[in-house]
Amino acid sequence: MARQKILIIQENLRERIELTKLCEDLGFHVDTAMDGNKAKNFVFKKNYGMVIADFETPDFSPVEFLQTTKTKNMETEILFISNQPLVEDAVETMKYGAFDFIVKPFDKKYLKLCIKKIFTKKNTSRQKKDILYSKNKKFDIITNDKGMLKLLKLVKKVADSSATIFIQGESGTGKELFARFVHEKSNRNNMPFVAVNCAALPESLLESELFGHEKGAFTGAISRKLGKFELANQGTLFLDEITEMQFHLQAKLLRVLQEKKIDRVGGLEPVNVDVRIVATTNKDVKEAIKKREFRKDLYYRLNTIPLQIPSLQNRIGDIELLSKFFIKKYNDIDKRNVKGLTKSALNVLNSQSFAGNVRELENIIHRAVLLADKENIEPYNLLMEDYQDSETSLSKEQQFPYNIKPISLKDMEEKMIFHTLNITEGNRTHAAKILGISVRTMRNKLAEYKQKI
Repeated sequence: MARQKILIIQENLRERIELTKLCEDLGFHVDTAMDGNKAKNFVFKKNYGMVIADFETPDFSPVEFLQTTKTKNMETEILFISNQPLVEDAVETMKYGAFDFIVKPFDKKYLKLCIKKIFTKKNTSRQKKDILYSKNKKFDIITNDKGMLKLLKLVKKVADSSATIFIQGESGTGKELFARFVHEKSNRNNMPFVAVNCAALPESLLESELFGHEKGAFTGAISRKLGKFELANQGTLFLDEITEMQFHLQAKLLRVLQEKKIDRVGGLEPVNVDVRIVATTNKDVKEAIKKREFRKDLYYRLNTIPLQIPSLQNRIGDIELLSKFFIKKYNDIDKRNVKGLTKSALNVLNSQSFAGNVRELENIIHRAVLLADKENIEPYNLLMEDYQDSETSLSKEQQFPYNIKPISLKDMEEKMIFHTLNITEGNRTHAAKILGISVRTMRNKLAEYKQKI
């Protein structure tokens, strides 16, 4: 099973090795990148609990990396280390969400303290969310997509059964939301919904977390502890990222599913449990089976009701609907009054691939709601990496007509200003930014042309 992950971005080999050893000694899985490009590739492919980045890494823009990483996974904490004790660098990165900014040479004890603080906070947060009694709670799935509506219809049809459900889909598509939706629609909805992230727990603790332990079963077991199966009795047990579970534990899980009994660690008698299992993965399960990372028999046992959640790229019609939902959500949370998206902002969103799926879209809309300076979100509020490119890739109707007859520079200036205003739908601030002039200059020029916009 995968341990919690840390990404180290460091060009210097000696320092990279030292940081890797420090993190591995604390029990974490570590990936390393020598430059910014490799770091970006890692972040797009994997979810990290923490990133430790050298500020002076080649091909590396700290602020851009912060924005990219936080867009994909808001929970990733990023700590910067630097040779230069520049206050402005520290302030800028902290403003964009960095956890800390440490100047070399630094005390390794302090770095260890930062790492422990980050992951202790994450584990505490998970534990608080582990158990959900869903009475009087509603879990809405926002969609108009035919494929998604078909899945929802299937879920409603099987929710009251005892069948296990196996949900597959890319990270950020809403697999946990589907699991909670299954629980809400079932006849177990007044009983516990217990969530376990199989990738987040250390290997040594997962068995005890799932099945519980008796007093004295191992060093530190000072009392009996009920496992997640017993806590979820008569309710639903949600096993997230199940393909990350240790191979030998998969055999024990299979036995529980077949016999409906668990053995506490150190226990003498089996304990009967009545639990509905909903499992998820973002991996290619058949490939994991080929690599002997996942048991074939467990796959067949879990896959009674298979659900394949489509990526956001394959349900592009939902982008506007989801955006409206998230705008309302963060208006309420952050006390904002954003009305919606401009047409051009929606066009920018519709052109994105959304590697992080709905989670990425939610983070983008949250940020845009906070940055919006008008009633509607403009493209520049989205802070999309390729927005500058989208400005320069204009349609034929938007391109300036270079084949016009020779005219004076003054007339050319006027035409260029009105052409840019047309592209920005009359937004003077945005037009002035594109033209490289101040808003005041724009205002004076328009007064000079004696035109009302």
